[in-house]
Amino acid sequence: MNLSDLEILVCLAEEGSFSRAAAKLNRSQPAVSQAIRRLEETFELQLLDRTSRRTVLTGAGAALVSYAGRILHLWDGAVRTLAERRNGKRGVLRLAANGLLCDYLLPPLIEAFRADHPHAKIELAQCPASGIPSALLDQDLDFGFLSFAPTHRDLETQPLFRDDLVLAVPPRHPFARFAQVSFQQIAGEPFLAHSAASPSRKRLDYQFGQEGVAPRIAMELPSLESIKRFVAAGAGIAILPRLCLERELQEGTLVAPRMKSQPIGREIRVAWRRTRGASPLAGAFLDQTARRFKCRAA
Repeated sequence: MNLSDLEILVCLAEEGSFSRAAAKLNRSQPAVSQAIRRLEETFELQLLDRTSRRTVLTGAGAALVSYAGRILHLWDGAVRTLAERRNGKRGVLRLAANGLLCDYLLPPLIEAFRADHPHAKIELAQCPASGIPSALLDQDLDFGFLSFAPTHRDLETQPLFRDDLVLAVPPRHPFARFAQVSFQQIAGEPFLAHSAASPSRKRLDYQFGQEGVAPRIAMELPSLESIKRFVAAGAGIAILPRLCLERELQEGTLVAPRMKSQPIGREIRVAWRRTRGASPLAGAFLDQTARRFKCRAA
């Protein structure tokens, strides 16, 4: 027995005659008869009532047609699903990133990818950036997003864009009209800082030390979103990753005057394990992400 024999049985039941079934399936009538004979030999049951002048199913034949229809439907679904996986349309994509990139980088990337791959499932893990290389090596992850280049030889990375720290002030603040703002001027203002010892906070503290001044910290806040809200409300100024300010800068609720110093920032990268066999879905995600940032940088 094979699926082709079941397909012939279902078609014969629908068409009601050997000649019409043969024509619809582009088979000869003897081929249709042989398929029915093979099924009857397999199940050791008569599937057609041969005493009737018309093509009539026996009870066993009707039962098999019912199951055959479901089997063929499931088979068609399996073929479509595997074809979509082969073409990168279905499957599970597993990503990891720190809090900043989970909140501000990945939502538009994932939204754009799912627009082209609506049947793909995305699993996103948030973890400290320092733990992402180990997660890529030890866990079933497709990609990790980092702000540094990992040194492990089994990891490969691709740079996406540079994310600089920028000064954020409300539009009504005097600094909003300055062509440049120095660290000495920044040190004279109430400063809002992230309470976590993040890599950005460490780089910022180092830069203040290089400039020979210290910020006048008015508040330490638990998240970038809370810092932005307090800056917009006039509680102070802050230096934040540009990535988290894109919406506010576009809307004009915050302004980013240029600072008189070398840009403080880092290169955002996507990383993956060299020895992990890339699925078509993962390959499609990497290609789309690379194209997005190549166009952005152009």
